[in-house]
Amino acid sequence: MKRKLITVVLTATMILTVFSGCVDQETPVKEQKTETKEETETKEETRKNVGADILNKTDHLNIALQPIPGYLPMTVLQDKGWLEEALAEAGFENVEVTFTEFESGPSENQAFNYGSIDVAVMGNVPTITGAAANGHRVIIGVAYNGEKTEAVLVSPNSGISSVQELKGKRIGLVKGSIAEDYLARLSKKEGIGQEDVTLIDTELSQQLDALSSGKVDAIATWQPNIAKAEAQGVGRVLVDATGVYKCENLMSANKEYAELNPDIVSIFLEQYKRACEEVSNNLGKYASEYASKYGLSADIVLSTLKDMNFQVVINEDDIEDFQQTADWLYVSGALSEELDIHDIVDTSFVDSLK
Repeated sequence: MKRKLITVVLTATMILTVFSGCVDQETPVKEQKTETKEETETKEETRKNVGADILNKTDHLNIALQPIPGYLPMTVLQDKGWLEEALAEAGFENVEVTFTEFESGPSENQAFNYGSIDVAVMGNVPTITGAAANGHRVIIGVAYNGEKTEAVLVSPNSGISSVQELKGKRIGLVKGSIAEDYLARLSKKEGIGQEDVTLIDTELSQQLDALSSGKVDAIATWQPNIAKAEAQGVGRVLVDATGVYKCENLMSANKEYAELNPDIVSIFLEQYKRACEEVSNNLGKYASEYASKYGLSADIVLSTLKDMNFQVVINEDDIEDFQQTADWLYVSGALSEELDIHDIVDTSFVDSLK
């Protein structure tokens, strides 16, 4: 009800503003004052100065992440303190940086809607649905991608040996997740219709049990579930996303925050890239150091990290992949209107990192 009331108030205000504008246009010419060229230039200069004065004046940078190996560079960035150091060196010592962990993308989206998050990392599906829903968020980078980070798994003793043999089978996955997007692309490529399979909404933590107990015939999942299934001997990869799906996990920002604090957002991305390079160059070290954080063995974390590309920048093929996800979200009913992905992507912050 509050949202509707605000909309009504804003609409009424706009109507009054337009009405006032019409009245002004009827003012006799003799009562209007024409600005001189000098006065116009002075006003424009004043506007520029005021605009420059409010840029980068925030006192906070609130970052959201999830406790999974794919976002390990963000955790390393937090633990190293590099972001705070870089901000202080650039004159933003008053900016307080906070890192908050969330269990999933939907909970991050809620925090975004409440205005308590400035920058976040999450999967492509919740990022795009969240950005499309309120128009106050933009995609500013790629946290990581990797075609081997998504896969369809079957039991080791399953007779299923091809994607075509999934017809008539039960597939467990988290509905509305990146895995469902991947499976939709895979099915389209293989000529499998929605009616040919039964999708079972299965929480990530329950997928391996569902597969091993026979509740489902296959699961569509992501790392580190893939590595865990193989290590525990409860699943084997039938097919991964190679040649089908980029498996994008994205960085997004509150649009207004990014517009008013461009230098701060740029410094964040520079330091995140630094952390990505640090992890990529020392996979074994960080797999061992952070294995306990994820409740996994160092070998599983290492196997997971090897499949990941900590890219940061946004390339043209990434934008094409984002658009395919947006199109699928519209067809599936998750988006009420078609979305031009360019409306929610801002590459200006990462272009300088290429």
